[in-house]
Amino acid sequence: MNTSSVDRLTTISVVDVTGADAAAIVHNVTTNAVKTLPLGAGCETFITEVRGRILGHGYLYRLPDRLRLIGAAGQSERIAAHVDRYTIREDATASVRDDEFATWVFSAAMADALGIHAPVGSGPMVWQQSLAGQDVSFYRTAWLGPATCVALVSPEQDRLLAAYFRDHGIAVAGQEAFENKRVLAGFPWYGTDLDESNLPQEADRDSLAVSFNKGCYLGQETVARLDALGQVQKKLVRWSITGCVPVAGSKLIANDKVVGRLTSVAEVEGDAVAMGMARRTHFEPGSAATGTDDASGKAFTGTVLDHGEHE
Repeated sequence: MNTSSVDRLTTISVVDVTGADAAAIVHNVTTNAVKTLPLGAGCETFITEVRGRILGHGYLYRLPDRLRLIGAAGQSERIAAHVDRYTIREDATASVRDDEFATWVFSAAMADALGIHAPVGSGPMVWQQSLAGQDVSFYRTAWLGPATCVALVSPEQDRLLAAYFRDHGIAVAGQEAFENKRVLAGFPWYGTDLDESNLPQEADRDSLAVSFNKGCYLGQETVARLDALGQVQKKLVRWSITGCVPVAGSKLIANDKVVGRLTSVAEVEGDAVAMGMARRTHFEPGSAATGTDDASGKAFTGTVLDHGEHE
């Protein structure tokens, strides 16, 4: 058995939208195509407001009786209120479900070792499968890289899974270990790397989370205009950091100008991989800048990584 750890998160955002018009309402407030999602399929998406700003980010799945969005903790109340605001006479109800589930995250390697396999396809999807004698719902994401599996389980299933992993010598890690793996995989976390000040294109996930032919939705005009003009001024990038392990918030400077700010940092053998917004001058892989760690005062150098590069 592969002995790399599984990760248990203290909480994530879980929002269900039910009712006959659920798909139409959610379609109108998200950047990806929702109405055409087949049963059991999912997609990465942004929830946007009228100016195109991001109110939330996560994976949306079509279940038999609802649409379910899962993502970083702290978004649920805002997303549910946003859905409610734009539901007038339609039959759609948004419910916050955060407190009802425990969350287990399995990298692709660990999922394979445990025999966790989606029935078909390669994209985001939801399915049920037995694990440790329990019927578990799995959601495929890219949180820790392609084919990351996320399990939402009841408190009783949570206890039984923890016992199973302990009895089989499988290490269980928590939020900190998950964050390090997530940063190495380059997956943005809402509230950490992105927030309501950002536009979808600034996350640099257009091909995964934005549909440019789905029709109208809140903020669509801004998103489409940016796509046509290509004028985004800042973008989330991954940095290879040498010299120290700086704290999040540390700035990067080139030619006496601030060109980036770190939002998430993962230590790698004394150096680091980080995520953070960069100015247009530093979008390209290989772009370099220097900084000073806000905590220790130590100097460091940052180099923008290619999307496919992993430390």
